[in-house]
Amino acid sequence: MKLIKVVLVLIGLGVLAVVGKSVQVSQGLYDERIETIPKHALRLAPVADALTFARTRGNDVLLVAALDQKGVVAVNLSEFFDAKGIDTLALYRKLGPAVIRTALDSEVTFIEWEALGLPFEPRAQAIAAGTNFAAHAEEVGLDEGPFLFPKISTPSAWNDTLPPSARLDYEVELCAVPIDDYTIEKPSALGVTLCNDFTDRWDLVRTIDLDGPLGRTGFADGKSGERRLPLGALLVVPQDVDTFLDGVALGLAVNGDLRQQGRGAQMIWNASKVMQETLHQCDQPYQYQGGNIPLTACGAVKAGTVIMLGTPDGVAFQMPNIWMPWPYLRPGDEVLTFASHLGVLRTRITQ
Repeated sequence: MKLIKVVLVLIGLGVLAVVGKSVQVSQGLYDERIETIPKHALRLAPVADALTFARTRGNDVLLVAALDQKGVVAVNLSEFFDAKGIDTLALYRKLGPAVIRTALDSEVTFIEWEALGLPFEPRAQAIAAGTNFAAHAEEVGLDEGPFLFPKISTPSAWNDTLPPSARLDYEVELCAVPIDDYTIEKPSALGVTLCNDFTDRWDLVRTIDLDGPLGRTGFADGKSGERRLPLGALLVVPQDVDTFLDGVALGLAVNGDLRQQGRGAQMIWNASKVMQETLHQCDQPYQYQGGNIPLTACGAVKAGTVIMLGTPDGVAFQMPNIWMPWPYLRPGDEVLTFASHLGVLRTRITQ
């Protein structure tokens, strides 16, 4: 009888220890409220260094000249160049930055944020760099350095809703986009947009094989899915993408509480390195829904592929709290994602 009591006490203490550790690691990193969109998110990238594009829900391509809390002031490039029906990336390839800049002195129109959709036509399979911020790698207990994985999720607009799931987590990310097919021999110019890598951590943990190479199992299953990759309404094409990204500040708030913040300069692999590693690892098998898929087609990363560059620390997930639903996103939660020059994402988790 005494032995049973001792065992029960030890079990109880173990449960309390697990719960206590879960509570400890689930506390937010910041005691700060984000009541309005941060000013740096609505500051246009200097036109001498970068061009900023958007696209209406009617698919007109816009060259943005200014932006604020209500919307953007822009030149309608589809009308100016008589290029209706041409996607942003195709228009950039056709005209080039020098010709596009000639439209900057043209008549502008104010367009509300709600009238803007995806800034370009993205592909349904994205490529992501995991643990590309050292602090995030430390918080999730993965210290092997950056790794790649595919994410199968047709990108959604900056203000689309998101269905709930068992352990839904957030990750503010900067995303690169090849304007043309990107090869080792002929690297394409890269655009930059804001994105969020939503994940069902339960599916990830359930399907991962920790004895295998990181990224090859678990990640595609846990991170893919409907509307789990919203993109910002702005696409910035800088003259020097890595220098531009180094200066970008990014962050995320849930229900107004700041959860994440960081800078592009904290990335271990810059965008150019991620592109090169993607092509080097193109033919490796990645487990997804019981089968294997490649990271990308070998030879070239296709234009319009979303390249996710990693997230700073502050995500909901840490191993001790996978059993506890309360640290994760729940129906009714509002996620605000923001970054310098790239605007915001507003994501509501549906009931």
